[in-house]
Amino acid sequence: MQFYTSVNRLGNSILVRGYKDGVKTQERIKFKPTYYVPTKEKTEWKSLSGKPVAPVTFNDAKEARDFIKRYKGMDNFEVVGNKNHIAQWVYDVYPNKIRFDREAINTSTIDIEVASDDGFPEPEYAEHPVITITIKNNIDELYHVWGMDEYKPDRNNVVYYQCADEAELLLSFLAHWHNPSNCPDVITGWNTTFFDIPYLVNRITKVLGENKAKMLSPWKHVRERKVIDKNKNEHQAYELTGIQQLDYLDLFQKFAYTYGKQETYKLDHIAYVVLGENKLSYDEYGSLHGLYKHDFQKFVDYNIKDVELVDRLEDKLGLITLAMTMAYKAGCNYVDTLGTTGIWETIIYRDLMSKKIVPHLKKEKTKKKYPGAYVKEPVPNMYEHPCIQILLCSGICHLKLLLMVCSIQMYLLSLHWNEKKLIIMKTKLLLLMV
Repeated sequence: MQFYTSVNRLGNSILVRGYKDGVKTQERIKFKPTYYVPTKEKTEWKSLSGKPVAPVTFNDAKEARDFIKRYKGMDNFEVVGNKNHIAQWVYDVYPNKIRFDREAINTSTIDIEVASDDGFPEPEYAEHPVITITIKNNIDELYHVWGMDEYKPDRNNVVYYQCADEAELLLSFLAHWHNPSNCPDVITGWNTTFFDIPYLVNRITKVLGENKAKMLSPWKHVRERKVIDKNKNEHQAYELTGIQQLDYLDLFQKFAYTYGKQETYKLDHIAYVVLGENKLSYDEYGSLHGLYKHDFQKFVDYNIKDVELVDRLEDKLGLITLAMTMAYKAGCNYVDTLGTTGIWETIIYRDLMSKKIVPHLKKEKTKKKYPGAYVKEPVPNMYEHPCIQILLCSGICHLKLLLMVCSIQMYLLSLHWNEKKLIIMKTKLLLLMV
């Protein structure tokens, strides 16, 4: 069995990590992209618009870009294909169903604790020292913990590394992380995308230098990016090339919709909702810093507990396994499942290519402001069920209303509405589209 765990593009190379017959692999591949051009010769390929096309393979990405630019806008010579070279490579190598071994994939859960005696430790500035790190993977099932004070593990699955200072702590952690037998395929945790990972990158850079921070990537390539959250706030994040980041906070918000909207998405609350269990309490010390200063043994236990809770959430919910399954079904990276359009573009691309149909090049669009959708004013008291009143008064457009008709029908059936009453209600709903 052969499958990938991460596919990245760097210049003219495709960087691939994965497994072959149970053995971890890492390979840099010179990629030659393929596009399609109109032809009068006999061909099995056609464009999405039905015109015959033939493949042209280029030596590198630059040659392909120059070719596309040269013929852009030319009549009767439209270049078609997929500009996403990762999707191209995955389809070339894995054109059929991708089988994978979930148990072989190193999924590591991490949590760091930072000195908090002087306000909240902002990841972008990383001014405060990292005082403990806990990481656990599904391969050895051990909690590897780094700290600077004495700690005595009270169970056999905890390995503690006592360090003289923060620099030694970070160096020891990096040596463990970068070792091929330990290096994660997937890194997860709670809010790791916006806290743990950027804090580690920035703090390691500050204490040890940029080259050491690059060791967080098996390819020694770390890329900064800016991310806008749902509340329109900008965050600093980092891509660790070769490692897929599946923040369990993001996974829960994306896929665990059956739990409904939560009053807060802190780990303590979500763990209680899903598992009936809370984080380790430190109320007797007043603050996390107080716990660190007065009871380091419990402080480390607190750090370990956070990792344990995220692992137990995965054991119950299986959201990482779900993301992997979706990614292999679509032929994309795991992290793409957290997006919206990217995974669907890849699914459609693979389906079209299997039918020898080549999609058109994705057009580059400038962002524009569009007027809101037209919403028909509801007619008061026209619809008898309160469920329908809520839907209509919430400003739902006709298209969404049409999509919801079937769901509403099933709901009304569950209320034991008779068939005649149901037909009348359904007719009233459909008349809204007239």
